[in-house]
Amino acid sequence: MPPIITFLTPLLIVMGIVIFAITLPFWRRDPSPISFGLDDNEEQEYADLQVERGTLNQSLQELEMERAHHRMELADYERLKATDEHRLLQLLDRLESLKKEKNGDHSHDQKATQPRKGWIPAIASGLVVLVASVGIYSVMQMQAAQKLMAVQEEMGGGPNPMEMVARLEARLKENPDDVEGQIMAGRSYQALGRAAEAQKAWAKALELDPKQHEARYNYGVLLIDSRKIDDPKLFQEALNHFDTVLADLPNQPAVNWYRGIALWYLDRKQETDEAWSLAAQNMEPGSQDLAFVKESLTKLRAGQEPF
Repeated sequence: MPPIITFLTPLLIVMGIVIFAITLPFWRRDPSPISFGLDDNEEQEYADLQVERGTLNQSLQELEMERAHHRMELADYERLKATDEHRLLQLLDRLESLKKEKNGDHSHDQKATQPRKGWIPAIASGLVVLVASVGIYSVMQMQAAQKLMAVQEEMGGGPNPMEMVARLEARLKENPDDVEGQIMAGRSYQALGRAAEAQKAWAKALELDPKQHEARYNYGVLLIDSRKIDDPKLFQEALNHFDTVLADLPNQPAVNWYRGIALWYLDRKQETDEAWSLAAQNMEPGSQDLAFVKESLTKLRAGQEPF
């Protein structure tokens, strides 16, 4: 046998054994895969989503107040509200998914397994492959997201209100006791001019959370705006809702304005004057709303129809 073959044969055998040992983890099924801390990541994501949910709810409430005071154009209000509600729906869906996953993990505890033996180079190689894969995937996802945002900007797009309402209706059909969903439905129906459905959504929200001031205020507004006849009982019911809100938020101008309307229809002119005066004190100086309220007060004090 030539010397070269004698030399190469054991060398090739040794190299084959080394390559086989290094690549073994990639060829056989691992009964106990390595954990990379997914549970911790999901817990952090859950906490972050909870914080974002609170921020979105606060943003939507502020939008409602801005619109109620006529400090925002209708087109801007509807665009911003639709965007926030669209994100809030996605967020709620993800929270629900994480909650189900968490409950599933608790109900199916797995027994701890003994760490298996492995080659350090094999583990290192696996980590390198994993990190590289995650990096490439993240870059691709970022590029795709940037392209999507660019397309939406070019199209002037935003969430479709009708699609959002359809998703809300499906969500509430499955879980009618979702108070946040009922509030979002009330806002959407009211913006679309679907007063009867909005009133039903606000009523359900109040049933679930009697301290929900936004629902109470809007329910009272709809009682007045969508009335068929000037029934004193209806105006008294609306007044009761406004008084409940003002017990906690006494200086809200929009609530005081509608409270004054209810009082005027109940022929309580002096209290109407007081309510509108308080509303005017808390309005932005120089705004159209303030001018309108002052004009109504002037007519009221002159014994004329105020609006």
